[in-house]
Amino acid sequence: MKILFCLLLLLLTTSCHHSPWQHTSIRNGNDRYDMAKLTYPSSNETNGIELEMTRLGKEIHAYINVHCFELPMNENDKHATTLTISTNCATRTFVIPLLEGGQRARLTDTCLEYLLQNLELKPSVTLSSGHFSETLDASNFERHYDALLRKPSVIQPRSMISLELF
Repeated sequence: MKILFCLLLLLLTTSCHHSPWQHTSIRNGNDRYDMAKLTYPSSNETNGIELEMTRLGKEIHAYINVHCFELPMNENDKHATTLTISTNCATRTFVIPLLEGGQRARLTDTCLEYLLQNLELKPSVTLSSGHFSETLDASNFERHYDALLRKPSVIQPRSMISLELF
């Protein structure tokens, strides 16, 4: 009986899967300014890519971030870089604008749409730009993306109480 219990416990602990996706949200009194962020941290500080998706009101933007060095500049435009999105059956490259400092780039609408489609349909997606690369585990992506789109829960009262000192 003791061995069976240990086996069950071992099976339970090994089957638990911790998702690397991280979600935070902030609710504001005005729905247009509600904010949420979904990130997939880089697995390697030197050559990994962090994916960050933000929602402000109803607008969604996505960025790639690197923590060491700079993203490579595009041959034709020094204010842009290339991002290659790969799955087990397709690869597509996009030119996306670099932000000041060169360690952050914003995904274009077309690039974001393609990435979202692949994250919803494929088990994993690989992002690469120059020598930087990251493979995203997309197994729980839909649940986390729904949390990004969802209105944040109310933590603070709608009308704040203010105190005046005389």
